[in-house]
Amino acid sequence: MSDDCVTIVEISIGPLEAADRADTVIQWLVDTGVVVPNRQRDEVWQPSAYRPGPDVHKAAPSWQETDYTLANNGVDVVVERQLYHSVEAYQAPSCPTCGHPLDESTHEGLMTPWLDGTEPQVRCPACDAVHPLGDWPGSFQVGELAVSFHNWPPLADDFLASLGARMGPRWRVVHEHY
Repeated sequence: MSDDCVTIVEISIGPLEAADRADTVIQWLVDTGVVVPNRQRDEVWQPSAYRPGPDVHKAAPSWQETDYTLANNGVDVVVERQLYHSVEAYQAPSCPTCGHPLDESTHEGLMTPWLDGTEPQVRCPACDAVHPLGDWPGSFQVGELAVSFHNWPPLADDFLASLGARMGPRWRVVHEHY
């Protein structure tokens, strides 16, 4: 069996703001009924801090009642600087201006400075445009605040927009399949 995870990560805020915003995000998720605290956590079956709530359809309209019984279908809010990527086959990010792909070794070399705290500004070798690495479609993302939805059906666009707005100005969606 394989798992899917959709992570919404905010890439532009620092650790203190991330901690403050995490409290706001958690309260909003609970208040809307999308999640409830997971009072029966189990490291294998349900390891997440939150589980789907009574109004889960607000976030995932195609949620089926049988989805409640899946292993590891919870939600985690992460307040820690981490790298997020799709885990699947690597595909180089492309320039937001012209679509030219970034060289794989160049892309990988930019991850360490970003993890250390500075998002690189990347010049496209084809069109000479400069963009922050997090704006290059397909790039890995680094952030201090993330919300991960494990084994959920697709999330509604309006829900993602509302969640992202609470997280910060530069939120990104990362799909993982492992």
